[in-house]
Amino acid sequence: MKEKIFTKIFTDENLPYLELRYSNNTKHYKKHLHDTLSIGINIKGETIYTNKDKIYNFDIGMLALVNPNEIHSCNPIDKTPNLYYMLYLDENWCYGIQKTICEDIKEFIPFDKDFLDDKNIYEEFKSLCETMFTNITYEEKEEDLILFFTKLFKTYINDFHKTPSNEDDLKFSQVQKYIQKNYKENISLNHLANKFDLNPFYIIRLFKNKLNMTPHAYLINEKINKAKEYLKKGNSLVDTALECGFADQSHFHRNFLKIVATTPNQYKLNFVQD
Repeated sequence: MKEKIFTKIFTDENLPYLELRYSNNTKHYKKHLHDTLSIGINIKGETIYTNKDKIYNFDIGMLALVNPNEIHSCNPIDKTPNLYYMLYLDENWCYGIQKTICEDIKEFIPFDKDFLDDKNIYEEFKSLCETMFTNITYEEKEEDLILFFTKLFKTYINDFHKTPSNEDDLKFSQVQKYIQKNYKENISLNHLANKFDLNPFYIIRLFKNKLNMTPHAYLINEKINKAKEYLKKGNSLVDTALECGFADQSHFHRNFLKIVATTPNQYKLNFVQD
């Protein structure tokens, strides 16, 4: 039976800096370029990957790294459809993430390699792409994107630390207290940026430097801590999720399990006093 050809594209108005393509096809593309950072992997099949004047046999387990405005192509070797993910990211967003790692950079730093042959990074990127097509909240997707690309970029940027200024300490304290007070709300990074008139990537850097977590991760952590208090008092799972501002029971259950390593119901029935 002939394999069905398909293309699925993920976009989200809350994540305007990315487009993700999931596809299988036998089409051959001419050499072309994008103004985005493009990263791709094969899930099934083998392709010929060209980047500028170099040609590579591109197989499962590898990541193609295409810097903005680099001429490239990636085409299947034979007529069998290859299954792949291709993620396109706005250069300015990437620069913002890089700047949270190295504050003094003045522009986007491109990769100095055309591909990575790293099974761990491959699996993490594959998992990230799969996550984009799920029904979890856009804040969770953004969290995963920030964490993955922070880790990836750190390999290519000299990571050095400066002593935080008094202004950094003050701004961090203000944002932290706001999240603590308004933990019931689903506070987005853009909301914090507008509220405090700060660059969103500056806020990410503050939280990474102080707590080694993103603002969204800190918000979820606050929600879970409050949820534990409600459950210890005997509140129902439904009421607890509502009181802590979770989008739904699935959102509550998933994040509680991640942080507490047990389900909300198990915790309610068997928790150990701190």
